[in-house]
Amino acid sequence: LKLEDYKDRLKKGEALNQDQLEAVEKYDEVVHNLEFAKELQKTFSGLSQDLLKAQRKAQRRESLLKLEAEKKKLRTILQVQYVLQNFTQEHVQKDFKGGVNGAIYLPSKELDYLIRFAKLTCPERNENL
Repeated sequence: LKLEDYKDRLKKGEALNQDQLEAVEKYDEVVHNLEFAKELQKTFSGLSQDLLKAQRKAQRRESLLKLEAEKKKLRTILQVQYVLQNFTQEHVQKDFKGGVNGAIYLPSKELDYLIRFAKLTCPERNENL
C-alpha cells in the first residue's frame, strides 16, 4: 500500500526522496514476490490438509486394529470360559476321570482344581435371559 501511495504521488508530480524513488522502481518485484508468497502459502495449506487427512486415516486404522485385538482377546476369554464351564458338568468329569470319549486322564485332584477355577472365573449364566 505504501508503494502504491508513492506511485500515485509520483504520477501526480510530487517530489519523492531517493529511497522512495528506489522503492517505486521495485514495485513490480514486490508484487511478484507477494504473488509467489500467496502461491507458496496455498501449497503449504494443501500439504497441511493432506497431512491431517493422513493422520486421521492412520488413527482410524489404529483404532480398528485395537478393536480387532480386543475382539480377539474377548473371543479367547469366552472360549476358555466355555471349556472351563464344561468341567463343571458331571458327564465331562466322568470322561476325564476315566480318560474316555476322547478325554485325557486327569487325576481327581487336578480335575478338582479345574472345577474350582471354573467356578471362580466363570460367572453363572441365567438361562432365562
